[in-house]
Amino acid sequence: MTEPRKSIPAFCLLLLVFCGCAAAPKMTARMDFASPEAALEHIAAQTPVDAALQAMADVRVATREGGTYPLKLAVLLKKPASLRVEAIPLFGPPAFFLSVRDRTLRVFLAETRAFYIGRATPDNVARYLPLKMGPEDLIAVLTGTCYAPPGPGTLLQGRPEGDHYRIDLVEPLKRRSLWVRMTDGFLERLEVYGEQQRLYRAHFEEPLRVEGMVLPQKITIVSEGIDGISVSIRYADIQFLKDIDPETFDLKTPPGVEPVYLD
Repeated sequence: MTEPRKSIPAFCLLLLVFCGCAAAPKMTARMDFASPEAALEHIAAQTPVDAALQAMADVRVATREGGTYPLKLAVLLKKPASLRVEAIPLFGPPAFFLSVRDRTLRVFLAETRAFYIGRATPDNVARYLPLKMGPEDLIAVLTGTCYAPPGPGTLLQGRPEGDHYRIDLVEPLKRRSLWVRMTDGFLERLEVYGEQQRLYRAHFEEPLRVEGMVLPQKITIVSEGIDGISVSIRYADIQFLKDIDPETFDLKTPPGVEPVYLD
């Protein structure tokens, strides 16, 4: 009769051990980047250069005066600087087409049968899209990454900042600051500064992993200055395509239409 009594404390101790293990808090893995170069490489690898992003984009543009304009766009884009956009109306065929390839912007307005060709400068892009960016910066923001200009004049810095790893890319006339989550390596915030003021900031949300790639399903871009606007983008029907013909990003002049040159 004494042996069972002796086994009770040991059995209770065993229960305490198992209960203690079950109640232990989960450890969250952290990504400790060895350098800002390593962090940038991690971000860039999330959308490889050999794949094109195809998606439907619900866009909402809000102006400083309080106006709101919804848009539905079909987008196809590929790093570093290739883009095709078609506006999808509620009824009827698309009436707006835009492409960027080899730093050349082409736009076709079907209603007026006007075709425009020019350099893909920030000013020319802003004529037809609510974002004043060059093609490399534009594609990077739309894929939740950051354009890192090469060259000896760029200073690269990085340091932990709370739950994020902060990267600063400093050029003579521009600075890009990035905040990467150390829990999963997702780029959550980007701010771009000119010489004297912030040009725009972007917030990336709801990372979606598709075929080993990562894309934010929601992007909010706020531009600064006199014409400051907020652009909210939500992607749907996301696909990553390979072996895309480069000619896809080269909008052709419709028959019988005389191009208008912007530059």
